[in-house]
Amino acid sequence: MLCRTSQTGKYTALAALGCAAVLLAAAWRQADAQNAPAPNPGWPSLELGARQFVMDTYKLESPLVSILPMDSRIKIEACAQDIVFDQPYGNKHSVRARCAQPVWQHFVMVQIKTGIGAQLATATQSNNVLKQVWVSTQPIKRGTMVQRGMFKTAEISVPAHETRFVSDERELLNTELLRDLPVNTPIKMQDLKQAAMVKRGQQVIVSVGGEGKGFLITVKAEAQQDGLLGEQIRLKNPESGRSLTAVVTGVNMAKGL
Repeated sequence: MLCRTSQTGKYTALAALGCAAVLLAAAWRQADAQNAPAPNPGWPSLELGARQFVMDTYKLESPLVSILPMDSRIKIEACAQDIVFDQPYGNKHSVRARCAQPVWQHFVMVQIKTGIGAQLATATQSNNVLKQVWVSTQPIKRGTMVQRGMFKTAEISVPAHETRFVSDERELLNTELLRDLPVNTPIKMQDLKQAAMVKRGQQVIVSVGGEGKGFLITVKAEAQQDGLLGEQIRLKNPESGRSLTAVVTGVNMAKGL
């Protein structure tokens, strides 16, 4: 017997009460076990397959991709066939999973690391060093001329042999971007090119004379060609029609020869 009731007077009721409590607690535990929600048997395969689908589609490493948990109230049965994954609406952060037996369909959300987070997630522990580099402070479009405030310094983990990151602010001067940069993205030398300070058809302020000549005059002329800093370009005086040659000294500025 699980409980034995005392036969000696005042202790009989207390013993019976204690026995009933033990039996009731055991019954509750059994009921909870029977009523507890069963784990979703189909979730592990769905999660693994969705992650692999995103990695293969966007050529990403595993540490960069996370599949967000679904609502625990949604029941996902184990699929007897291969789960089919696609992105019917072109949303990079959502994946559809379909099963033919039993028939079900679920959408899962995807989280992809970018910028510095991606650099840190994919960095291996061996042969890596901490390096001070310049990273974007805002999303920047391709073709934008680099200006102060667009980049800041940050220390990130990179392979020891990696030398392509911009580490000196002077390397950003008078450059423009060759690709779009999301916020907090380390910039590399191949992301930059020398920016044209003057573009064909633009009005340029040309200074003539200067130090040692006793005079300085400025005229407006139309650029006949693009010009980088320090390059000689041809310009045309729109009033006289005469051509002149000048050296580019800044944005839409030049010094006559």
